[in-house]
Amino acid sequence: MTQVSREQSTKSLMFRTGVRMTRRTVNRGWGVLSLAAVAVGLGIALATDAKAQSSGTAVLSGVVFDSTTMTTLEGARVAVMGTSAMGESDASGRFTLRDVPAGSYWVSFFHDRLQELGVSPPSRQVSFEAGKSASIELAVPSEETLLLGWCLAEQPLPGFAAIAGTVTDSLTGVSMPGAVVTASTISRIAGIQPLEVRTDDGGYFRFCSVRADMDIKLQAHFGQSSGRSVEVRLRPGSAQVQDLMLLMSAEGTLAGYVRDYATNDPVFGAVVSVLGTSSATLTDVTGRFVMSDLPPGRHLVTTDHLAFEARTDSVTIFSEETVDIEVRMATEALEVEGLLVTARTRFGRTSLAGDAKRADFISRQEIELILPRVTATADLLRSMNTPGLRIRDVYQVDEITGVMVPSLCVEVSRRSGGEGCRPAAVALNDVIVNYPDQFLRDLDPNIIDHIEILSPIDAQFQFGTQAGNGAIAIYTR
Repeated sequence: MTQVSREQSTKSLMFRTGVRMTRRTVNRGWGVLSLAAVAVGLGIALATDAKAQSSGTAVLSGVVFDSTTMTTLEGARVAVMGTSAMGESDASGRFTLRDVPAGSYWVSFFHDRLQELGVSPPSRQVSFEAGKSASIELAVPSEETLLLGWCLAEQPLPGFAAIAGTVTDSLTGVSMPGAVVTASTISRIAGIQPLEVRTDDGGYFRFCSVRADMDIKLQAHFGQSSGRSVEVRLRPGSAQVQDLMLLMSAEGTLAGYVRDYATNDPVFGAVVSVLGTSSATLTDVTGRFVMSDLPPGRHLVTTDHLAFEARTDSVTIFSEETVDIEVRMATEALEVEGLLVTARTRFGRTSLAGDAKRADFISRQEIELILPRVTATADLLRSMNTPGLRIRDVYQVDEITGVMVPSLCVEVSRRSGGEGCRPAAVALNDVIVNYPDQFLRDLDPNIIDHIEILSPIDAQFQFGTQAGNGAIAIYTR
């Protein structure tokens, strides 16, 4: 089964007539109809309108609905094609177009949401009578309807159904690119093999040929980790959206001291809180505070006290990391330096004031001790003994010549293992480099100041989805 992302799907889709849009499931057979007929017009009604009757024109009113989110759609531009009648839906999704000439016209709407989903603007032909008003309901197709259309290209046989969704980290909500999703029958049946796909860069997966009228177990996997399985049962020709979760990250801890900027004395009773979470605490008589169970990522930390000006700072916490900070408060609005990270502790190793000794970090001092024994950066990485870091010499097909050439495979964290190579991204001074294998072969280890190994979750926080396989962050002197 080949994965296909939403963006790769065709912009002109065909569906069966009479598809009824629902929130989670579409129960109709496979067939053909233009997107315009599916997405538009749950109903059209005509009535007499006094103003329209006097002017010899008609009035069109209605509502625009987004079936993918089950909400009305604000800001949709509705137009009667071939006329100057055009308007925009309000906060409730409603619109009214006046002075529509009598005749038969196509009615369509445009919205950024259609572009996000990769579908063409839906339209439908409506007949307008002078002095009459017409009402119409327009809608973005539901996710299930779109799924049916995308799967038509694979021409499934009778007795099958479609299912799709997104795999995310259960703690952070970050999408999981490259996760493996399996769909297997709960009862073992001879001749029926489990289906397997990998999620795309957005964590999206899709099956178009799932056995219908059978209990199916749907589960996401990421290396040695597996998420909670979900059981589904689909009717033939139906489609369902089912998201999955994986526990790939763990909470972090934020601790530290709040001090008076002028005197360096501890500030007692300051309120320290993390925006967007329920975490908040008071400093003790020593100015100390501790907040646990924080999701990994970049957080805004607010510090407030009646005797001082409130301040807001940002700090990044990685999975299973304890970050110690120092916050200084002033009695008036001054340009006070940002909070100081005094220590980071992870995997039982602590980094104090930049003297890092963590298993996923190698400092300049440690590099200098290793340099007499290594000649290449790859050997330097091998000496780190970071859990989940695997470096192999492999052969890959050259993109230009088409012949097999020596290469370097660097993998990080739980995705390591098995055949093939899922390379980690490599960043030099916080910039992702092209051709990372060749870069690591050519880079002189003598110019390196320190190296940090980032897991897939942490790498995505720092570099985005391009680092979905983890990252090697290298910083020069």
